[in-house]
Amino acid sequence: MNNMKYLNNYIVFAVLILSQLSLFTSCKDENTVSELIRLDRTAIQIKEGSEDVLKIESGSAGYQFAFSTEGYATAEYRDNVVHIRGLKFGKVVLTITDSEGHRATVYVVVVSSVLNSDAQRFVWDGTIELNKANDWGLTVHENSVAVTNAMEGKQFVLSWDGILSVGVKENATLQILSSKEGVETQKIELAGMEILQIQDNLCSIVFSTATQTGEIVFQK
Repeated sequence: MNNMKYLNNYIVFAVLILSQLSLFTSCKDENTVSELIRLDRTAIQIKEGSEDVLKIESGSAGYQFAFSTEGYATAEYRDNVVHIRGLKFGKVVLTITDSEGHRATVYVVVVSSVLNSDAQRFVWDGTIELNKANDWGLTVHENSVAVTNAMEGKQFVLSWDGILSVGVKENATLQILSSKEGVETQKIELAGMEILQIQDNLCSIVFSTATQTGEIVFQK
């Protein structure tokens, strides 16, 4: 009887030890899980000679940066954000690697600080001349510009937060609308938009996605 009691106590003790070891192991595994790198955006537009910041929302410190092609931009981590400076016109991919080996990529679009022509135009999937006798018209508001062709039933609407003033604009979008049956409205979230200049009532704007750059020059 005593032997049986001793055996039962031993089994209970062994079960308790195993459960504690299992709990310790699971806690250890949970504590050592590292977060993947998460960025606040997947594409960023920067003007030549200017700088913008990219926020790393999660990841392990000790970041390293590599561009798909050198010479277009630089990246430096300071003050808990990535400072990216545009060097010359072009598009590159920035790969960020943390100390755990996790990686994330962001498209960097460097736009020209000055557009190469003052000709009034809208450029996106081709060029629309805005100062010629054609079916395209322009409507300008404080926070949007619409380029419309009533004959074709097509309209481009570029909009942003804030007013029509020189500088980088937040939350910029490009909508492409059509009156044709079955054609849905496209709403494109832009990587960036900047009003480069407003001089002699001539306004120059450049905007982009990760893979495409657009521009509009018009008379206010």
